[in-house]
Amino acid sequence: MSEQRQFLQVVDGDEAHARWWAAARPAPLACETVALAELRGRVLAEAVAAPRDVPGFDRSNVDGYAVQASDTYGASEAAPRRLLLRPELLACGVAPGLTLAAGEAVAIATGGVVPRGADAIVMVEDCDVADDVLLVRRPVHPGGMISFVGSDITRGEVVLRPGILLGARETGVLAAIGRAEACVHRRPRVGVLSTGDEIAAPGQPLAPGQVHDCNQTLLADACAELGALPLRLGIARDRDDELRAALHAALHTHACDLILLSGGTSKGAGDLSFAAVAALPGPAPGLPAICVHGVALKPGKPLCLAATAVGPRRVPIAVLPGFPTSALFTFHEFVAPLLRCLAGLPPERAEALPARLAHDLNSERGRREYVLVQLLAPADPGPPPLPSPVPTDMSIPTLLTHVPTDMSFPQLRAHVPTDSSILPVALPIGKGSGSVTAFCRADGFIAVPRQQERLDAGERVAVIRSAPGGHAPDLLIVGSHCTGLELLADRLHAAGLRVQLIAQGSQGGLAAAARGHCDLAPTHLLDPATGRYNHAFVPGGCSLVPGYGRMQGLVHRPDDPRLRGVLVGDPLALSPAILAADLQMVNRNRGSGTRVVIDELLAPLRPLRPSGYTHEARSHAGVVACVAQGRADWGVAIASAAAPAGLAFTPIREEQYDFVVPDSRRDRPAVQAFLATLADPQLRSELRSAGFLA
Repeated sequence: MSEQRQFLQVVDGDEAHARWWAAARPAPLACETVALAELRGRVLAEAVAAPRDVPGFDRSNVDGYAVQASDTYGASEAAPRRLLLRPELLACGVAPGLTLAAGEAVAIATGGVVPRGADAIVMVEDCDVADDVLLVRRPVHPGGMISFVGSDITRGEVVLRPGILLGARETGVLAAIGRAEACVHRRPRVGVLSTGDEIAAPGQPLAPGQVHDCNQTLLADACAELGALPLRLGIARDRDDELRAALHAALHTHACDLILLSGGTSKGAGDLSFAAVAALPGPAPGLPAICVHGVALKPGKPLCLAATAVGPRRVPIAVLPGFPTSALFTFHEFVAPLLRCLAGLPPERAEALPARLAHDLNSERGRREYVLVQLLAPADPGPPPLPSPVPTDMSIPTLLTHVPTDMSFPQLRAHVPTDSSILPVALPIGKGSGSVTAFCRADGFIAVPRQQERLDAGERVAVIRSAPGGHAPDLLIVGSHCTGLELLADRLHAAGLRVQLIAQGSQGGLAAAARGHCDLAPTHLLDPATGRYNHAFVPGGCSLVPGYGRMQGLVHRPDDPRLRGVLVGDPLALSPAILAADLQMVNRNRGSGTRVVIDELLAPLRPLRPSGYTHEARSHAGVVACVAQGRADWGVAIASAAAPAGLAFTPIREEQYDFVVPDSRRDRPAVQAFLATLADPQLRSELRSAGFLA
């Protein structure tokens, strides 16, 4: 098959899996013996049987007295049993040289060897001593407070089996049976190489058009989480000779068992990774190196899978898409199962959470689509409202349940309860495959089948968790972003709550609150008819909680004289000077309260618009960064965001930043904790110090 015919021939995901595994033929790597101190994080390659009983002797569980249980029957506070107390003390680590007779007792320490003739231990607090007499005030039964030989582990018992990832519990068991070493699989050596002229290593300055390389870090760390040994091979520039040299070094110098590249796999100019991998020898005579180039996934379509031969070894190679979210999805879908096999781990038993879809979701037929989602806990009031101030040991219970499935990633089933009212709500996050933070902030994702074009609002879906233990946040806040809100979130986070903020603008937050799809919706919308903020926009079934004030203003670089005096009139408006071709603005996203302010300022100039009107930032910080970096000349932001960046600030209007709460969610403990924190005098003082009007 020629290189051109292989180029982006899109195949189904299952077909891609089958082709890659057939070409790579992955198998657990050879085992090696490793000392106990180095075993944590390794994959066991042998069945471990106990060479001895644990404990190896009858052991006292408490400080007390060894007795014959029958001598204590009938003992009480009023009528204690009297036993002859022998003078010895049976300490830990000492074999007793006595045999206990009927009517006798002997002192014994926790962990001490139970003497011959004794069959129970009386706790020291249930006895009194008078000279050489032990007064037993409470009866005991045979075997009481004793761990008998082999009661924990029996000699010959298999305590650990192959394929286990060894953690503290497992290494503790090995130590308990006396093992100083164990046989484990060799850690797969995974070469991780980033490609492209547009990326720079973290910590290095960025040239125009460059971004920092995050794929190398996230892929290397994802490999390490699976027990592999990642080798960070740096960045190969878009030169064919440099890329081929890097691949040769990974295969021969570093002897990698698996190679991951990111970027350079689609049809665009400068995408050289595919060509460099295609030039390698195939896994066997007559077979090309490339076995898949293009998979029916979204995101992740340009994935390239290959295998090459290095002597008798077959080395799988994956060229992942350059966008971070696409790279992570394709890693977990294709690379992780193969890497688990190399590491000696069993196939992953994935878990999913059942949820209700928040709104209709359209998908492209012909490609399995992964959609990141944020979970919203059910509107269950839970315990009574928390007191103010918020206690630091607060724990908010949730109703989410881990639902095990018998299907591997990502083909999952969720065993869904019949009462959908107790299910969390899954809110799709539409940030695109280029988002660095989307995967981190999402609670999980749903997989839309290849031939399905639509999921309906309220439909039950299986949310595949993006991290172990993932669940709905305690508090989901959707609406207008504010740095003051970050102060509240930090306070709640310190108190033990998981808070998730989604910046969708005031109108987006109000829509979410109206549907009950958030706990709180921050908003700052002015009603021109009344001159009041927010009251006129509260949806039915919701209530308004007063927040704090902040000052909106025009921001620009202080050395730019073109923006002086462009605010004119009463009420304020922008003068025609703002339409100069050399002035570039940065707007706010549609649906935000600040966008309403900007449109009012520009109203006298309609239908003309300044340059950059369609360039939208989703937060005040985004506006400030855009102006400070010179990508725009002016915008509208709050004073507390402009001051730290050293921008000039011309006040426009004092506004009120309030919170809309769905009535069905107001009694949730996390919402009550938020309201208590909002009213806390110390928090109000912090807001004033940050430049807010609290």
